[in-house]
Amino acid sequence: MIKILVPTDYSPEAKNAMLYAYEFAMYTGSTLLLYHAMPNVIPLTDIPFENYYLDEAQEQDLLLTSFQKLITENKLNPAEISVEAVVDQQNLVHVGIDVCCKKYQCDLVIMGTHGASGIKKIFLGSNTSQYIANASMPVIAVPSSYRFEPIYHLIYASDLRNLDEELGILVPFAEVFHAVLEILYFDYAGPESEQIMIDAKTLLSTNNYKNIKLNIKRGNIHLSVAENLKNHIDAANTQLLVMVSGEHNWFDSLMIGSNAQQMVLEPKLPILVMRKGEI
Repeated sequence: MIKILVPTDYSPEAKNAMLYAYEFAMYTGSTLLLYHAMPNVIPLTDIPFENYYLDEAQEQDLLLTSFQKLITENKLNPAEISVEAVVDQQNLVHVGIDVCCKKYQCDLVIMGTHGASGIKKIFLGSNTSQYIANASMPVIAVPSSYRFEPIYHLIYASDLRNLDEELGILVPFAEVFHAVLEILYFDYAGPESEQIMIDAKTLLSTNNYKNIKLNIKRGNIHLSVAENLKNHIDAANTQLLVMVSGEHNWFDSLMIGSNAQQMVLEPKLPILVMRKGEI
């Protein structure tokens, strides 16, 4: 059974991710662990610190109540899945997420792509893409208005140079949903392109999972990989864009620039990011 960590700052975007996580959990038979970070710095105010925030037990009750209200308002039953709540004092939200994931042995993080400012800015701007790029476990980043749909089609953009290793990470996830895994390759007509594509087709023909499709597109050298990718996503027929991060691969370069930040912050569909060695 999958345990899903759902960080929230109570923003509309975070609540939408929480709703997505609920429906994802219903679809996969998973459990949810809601997480909220309380700042541990003393605010610049005359209000005593102990009266500025609820204590952790009260915050946990508030978090669970917020979840139940959200699910009920969407005409769903919050009692259908197992849900727990964790609250801690943490200024660096991304650190708190990692600590909580390890402590409670979570398997997946589902989070929104926008949110509030200040202490909660992990959900906003470059902090979002930086967290996702360095996450220690699989993360699904959910667009602010995206509603969960049954997963039957995944897109993964690859340079095909480490396809065997990447398939070892991707295929088990695709198998959970019996989904089509579309491998998208941008051909820039380089000197090695033809051999790379031949090797990839040979490898795919021997894979036990038969719902894999190699889609070769002519790459536009005047656009970044992120921009090429955005131009070829069919959001109407795809439920997840998958990326695999590893040491010194093309994905890490992709996640650094402003194009990638915009792709994460303004995606057409949820993005699943996994690191090599996770699965």
